[in-house]
Amino acid sequence: MTTHPTEQSAPADDTPVAFYDHLLPGIEAGRYRITVEQQLPAEQLPGARLDPVEQIVDVRAAQFRLDPAWVHAVYPAAHSQGPFNGLLPHITLNPTALPWERESFTAGVQNPGRAPWLALLLFGEGELPGDPNALGTTASVTIRALLDGDAAVSGPVLDRDAVDPTLLDTPCQVVDVPGELLAQLLPQPSDLAFLAHVRTGGKDAAPVEGQDSRPGQDAHAVITTARFPGAGRGRYVAHLVSLEGHTPPGPQADGKPVRLVSLHSWTFTSCPQSGDGFGRLAGRFVPGNGEHSAAPLRPAPAADSGLPDELGTLLEQGMVPMTHITESGERALAWYSGPFLPRVAPELPRPADGHFPDADGLLLHEPHTGTFATGYACAWNVGRALALADPGFSTTLVRLRHQGRLRRATDRQYATYRRQLFLSAPSTGPAPRMAARMAPRAAALTPREQFEELLRGDALDALAPTLGIPEDDEPRPRTVRAAPAAYRLDAPKRSSAPPQASPDAREAAAWLAKLRTLSGVPFDCLVPDQRMLPPESLRLFHVDRGWLDALLDGARSLDRHPGADATTDAELDELLNGQGTVPAAGLLLRSALVPGWPTLRVEARTASGTTPVEVIRREALGADVLLMLFEKMPDRLTISEPHQGLHFGVDDQGNVALRSLAPGEVGRPLGRSVPVGADPALTVTTPAGARVLDIGRLAARLAEDVKPGSPLSPAEFAVQLVRAPEQLTLTFEGTTR
Repeated sequence: MTTHPTEQSAPADDTPVAFYDHLLPGIEAGRYRITVEQQLPAEQLPGARLDPVEQIVDVRAAQFRLDPAWVHAVYPAAHSQGPFNGLLPHITLNPTALPWERESFTAGVQNPGRAPWLALLLFGEGELPGDPNALGTTASVTIRALLDGDAAVSGPVLDRDAVDPTLLDTPCQVVDVPGELLAQLLPQPSDLAFLAHVRTGGKDAAPVEGQDSRPGQDAHAVITTARFPGAGRGRYVAHLVSLEGHTPPGPQADGKPVRLVSLHSWTFTSCPQSGDGFGRLAGRFVPGNGEHSAAPLRPAPAADSGLPDELGTLLEQGMVPMTHITESGERALAWYSGPFLPRVAPELPRPADGHFPDADGLLLHEPHTGTFATGYACAWNVGRALALADPGFSTTLVRLRHQGRLRRATDRQYATYRRQLFLSAPSTGPAPRMAARMAPRAAALTPREQFEELLRGDALDALAPTLGIPEDDEPRPRTVRAAPAAYRLDAPKRSSAPPQASPDAREAAAWLAKLRTLSGVPFDCLVPDQRMLPPESLRLFHVDRGWLDALLDGARSLDRHPGADATTDAELDELLNGQGTVPAAGLLLRSALVPGWPTLRVEARTASGTTPVEVIRREALGADVLLMLFEKMPDRLTISEPHQGLHFGVDDQGNVALRSLAPGEVGRPLGRSVPVGADPALTVTTPAGARVLDIGRLAARLAEDVKPGSPLSPAEFAVQLVRAPEQLTLTFEGTTR
C-alpha cells in the first residue's frame, strides 16, 4: 500500500463550485401597507370616486432565533483545535436567502450595497464580560424584554407591531459586547457585503460570470468574519449576530455595551502545534503510522502475545473469541465473525430449499480449537429480531405468506376440479380412451370427489364460471352433451406472462434490500471488539455475503413453512435480485474528521483512477464513525475537504494568492500574491491584540491586480480569499479482490 498526498491547489475551471454575490428575496421581511385606489374617468358621475382601501401585511422571517437544522456547517468545527491562525472562521447556512431577508442597521440607516443583516463576530478569552473563558455562554431574555430595552445596555430599536405577538414571551439568546470592542471588530457598513456570499456545489454548478445568473442546486449562504484567530494558543467563540435595529458601531459617548441577538455560536481552540487540522488528521492514515494507518479490519494479536499459530491465524481472518451461552445455559468459548472481514469469505453452503430455517443450522464447528463459530447463527437471530421489532414489515410478510398459501390452495383445488371434470367427460371421441387409462386413479377418489363426478350437463354449465372454465364461443343445444372446452384435450392454456408482484411483495423486498445494507444492525455485531477500530483509524474490509444471507433468512423466517411458502420465497428472491447491488466491500473511518467535516468527501476508484466504485451506503454511525459500503473493493481512496467546506484566509506566509476572474478560468492561480499579514494597512492589530482585516482596503487592493478599473463584487472577493481544500489519496496494491 502506498500513499500519494496532493498539495493544495486552487479550484480549476472544472471545479464544481460557484460563487454568487447574494440571493435577494422577492420581498424583505417587515410590515407593509398596501393601499388600493380606484377612480373612474368620468368624475362627475355619482359614485365615480371610491374611498381608498388599506391593508397591513406582515412578511415574517427568522429574526430572534435560528433553527439549528439551518446551520449546514461551521469552520473551524465546534470544539476542535488546530492551527487556525491564518484562517477566517465562517458559517454555512442552508436557507440561501437568509442573510438578505432583513435590513442591517435599520435604526435610520439605509442598507448600503446589499449588506446582510447577519454578521459573524469572533471573540477571544477575556473579551466578553459575560463569557470571559470564551465557552459560548449567552444570556437568555424574552423578546418582549429585548424590545422594551435595558437602561444599562444599548439594544436594538425594532417595531414591536411587526413582531409576531405569540413570540413576545419566548426566549432568545443575547451577548453584551463592549462598544469599543464592537467598533474594532465589525467592518464599516459599506464593507459588510464582502463578508457574505452564496456558494453552490455539485455537477450542475457554474462559475461566476455575472450577476444575472441564479444559484443552482446545493446552494448555501456563507458568512465570514473579518478577524483572524491569534498566533498563540487560545480559545475563541464565534457568534452569528443580528445587526437589525442597531446603529453602525463607533465611539459611544455613554460607554454602554451593545446587546446583540446571538442566533448561533460555537467554540474552538487555535493552537499552531495541534494535530487536529484536516491535513494532520488525514495524514495519520498513511503507512507507517501504527494503528492509525489504513489497514484491514481485524483483531490482530500483539507481537509479544505468544499465541499459537492456529489462534493467530483465526485472529488474522477476523475471528474474535467471545463467551458463548448454550441453550442449556452453559458458558463456553466460541468464535465470532461479523459481516466485515479482512479477507474474501468462502461461500456458505445453502440448504436444499435455499434458506436456513433456524440459527442452529448455522453453528459451524471450528476444528482447530474444538469450538463453534457463531457468526452466521448470530446474523440469523439478529435478522429475526429486527423483523419482529418492525410491526409494519412483520405484518406485511405474514400477510404475504398467507396470500401465497391461499393462491397455492386455490390452484390445487382448481387442478382437482379440472381432473374430475375430465374424468367425467362423455363417452364419445378420444375422451373415453383417456378416461379408461385414468380409471385406476378414478377408483381412488374420495367420496366428495365421486360426488363431483355426478355433476353433468346443466349443472356443469352453471358451475363453469365459478370454476373459471371458459365457455364455448357458440351456444350449443342442451340436448347435445358435447364435452366442454374445460376438459377438451385442446383446452386454452393460461397466459405464460409472469404475474406482476403484489404490493406486499414489493414492500417486503424493499425492506429486506435495506436490511441487506446492514441498516439497523447493532454496531457491536459489525465491530465486535473496539480494538479493531481504534480512535483516528481507517479500516477496510470485505463484506461476507453468507453473513448477509443468514441475516435475511432470519428476517424472512417469520411464519415460514418451507413447503407451503416455496412460491413466496421464490418471488421474494426474484424481487431482491432487482433491488440494487449487494455490498461487497467497505470502510470504517473513526476520526475527528467525521464530526468536524459532516460532508467529508471520500471517493473510491479502481486501479486506473478513472472509474468510480459505486457507493451503496454511506452513514455516520455515532459521533465519530463513518461507514461506507461499496460494490467492490476499491484500489484507490481520496479523502478531501468538501467543496462547501472551502475556507478563507492567507497562506503560511500571510499572503493572499491571486486567482483569475476571467470567464472559464475562475479560480486559476495567477502566480502572484498580495502580502496581507505583514501589511498594517490591510491587517489591523487592535489595542487588545486582535488581528482584523480592513475589508474595504483589501478589496480595493485586490481589485488593482485582478480587475483593474473595476471594484470587486462579494463573490469575486470570496474567490480571492479561498484556500483550496486539502486531500489525501491512498492507493492499495495487491489487495485481495
